Amino acid sequence: MSSLHPAPEHPGWHEWRVPGAFNREVIGTLLVREDSPGVARTRIFPAAQMGNVHGMIHGGMITALVDATLFAGPGLLTGQDLGASVTVELSVQFIGAGSMDEPLDGLVSILRETGRMIFCQGRIAQGDNTVAGFSGIIRKITA
Repeated sequence: MSSLHPAPEHPGWHEWRVPGAFNREVIGTLLVREDSPGVARTRIFPAAQMGNVHGMIHGGMITALVDATLFAGPGLLTGQDLGASVTVELSVQFIGAGSMDEPLDGLVSILRETGRMIFCQGRIAQGDNTVAGFSGIIRKITA
C-alpha cells in the first residue's frame, strides 16, 4: 500500500501516510512534493502541542519532522514506498528557532542510494529562515 496520497486541499502536494499512531498523532498532516530536481520538500502545520516553553517549535518536534522527511522525501523522489523502512542514523544541528505561526518545511536530497540504504542530507526551514540542518541514513525494508 502506497504511503503517498493526493492532497486536493493542497494543490501540487501529496500527503504522506503510514500506519501507526505516532506520525498521525504527533506530526499530524505531513505534505510532500518535489521542490526542484533531486530535492523534496515536506511540510507540517504547527499546532499548540508542538510548542516549547519559549513559545517556539519544540526541538523534539523538529527532530520528528527530520525523521519523517527522511522517508517521505526520498520515497517521492525514487518512487518507492519507504513507509516500512527504518532509521539507521540521524544527526540534527539546531540552528535557529521555529515559529509556531507558519508552516515548517523539510528539504531533503539523496546523497547516495544502494540496494538497502539511502543516505540523505537536508535542512528544516520556515521561509528563508533555516531552523536546523540534518543528515541521515535509512534502511530500506519492503512491507
